[in-house]
Amino acid sequence: MSGHSKFRVTLAVLCLAGCGEQVGTSLQPRAAPDSAGLISKDPDPVAAGQSGPDELPGGAANAGNQPAAAGTALKRQIIYDAVVTIFVTDFEEIPRQVENLVQEAGGFVAHNRIQSRAGNPRRGEWKVRIPLGGYSGFLQAARTLGELQGLSADSQDVTEQYYDLQSRIRNKQTEEARLLRHLEQSTGKLEEILAVEREVSRVREKLERMEGRMRVLQDLTALATVTLHVDEIRDYVPPQSPAFTARVGRAFGGSWDALVTTGKSLVIAGAVLLPWFGVFGVPLCAMVWGWRRRRYRAA
Repeated sequence: MSGHSKFRVTLAVLCLAGCGEQVGTSLQPRAAPDSAGLISKDPDPVAAGQSGPDELPGGAANAGNQPAAAGTALKRQIIYDAVVTIFVTDFEEIPRQVENLVQEAGGFVAHNRIQSRAGNPRRGEWKVRIPLGGYSGFLQAARTLGELQGLSADSQDVTEQYYDLQSRIRNKQTEEARLLRHLEQSTGKLEEILAVEREVSRVREKLERMEGRMRVLQDLTALATVTLHVDEIRDYVPPQSPAFTARVGRAFGGSWDALVTTGKSLVIAGAVLLPWFGVFGVPLCAMVWGWRRRRYRAA
């Protein structure tokens, strides 16, 4: 058998071995090589002295991202997401209070937007990332900012996706290492070496895409995402004990706002129709006036 044929057989065997290993690998987590820092699991918040979320909104016990029970191989990987809506009567101190709550929970503000116009109520939106140990505490603390109007929380179990991706990354790393060793030991022709280098590039490209997906999953499972909406409502009275005068004032204010809005809409509509009235309305009125005058003379 020629050297060229031997090289092709060797390359085919290497590729088949890598594919077979990928298909046959179970989802049992194994220790990743030191060079693959992306594959190491996130530190356990309980083992690190932190407590996980005690309870999800609605009373459901939260066992996500906690150590697995004895005899269980996999640690659950769960993505937490919550939306909180708050009404306040004074918005002035809210940004500072939100920053303090986020710092106490050990998180950070990923995005915030504050709307403030002269004479109009202010509002703010914060998207914050909170470590799992401070997730429930932050939700409870956010309720104290004002009157809670809405709270929704979701969780998504990505354990199977997480460990399947982890296993495939290991397989690709093994395949890449095998190809690199073969490339170092190869004494074949230039075109044969270039063929192996192309195969290495293809494997490296797939590996980098999978590592990027793993980074996203690790970020989402390590920190909970909470979106906080705070709206300023002047003269707001909680619904538990609304005063009669406040209800009357609120109804009058709402009616007045509706009247002003309707008036503005009518003015805008009149401005839109005025040119059309000059083009069609004036001739039409002249025709109607002429027709009525002829009828009057005929009578």
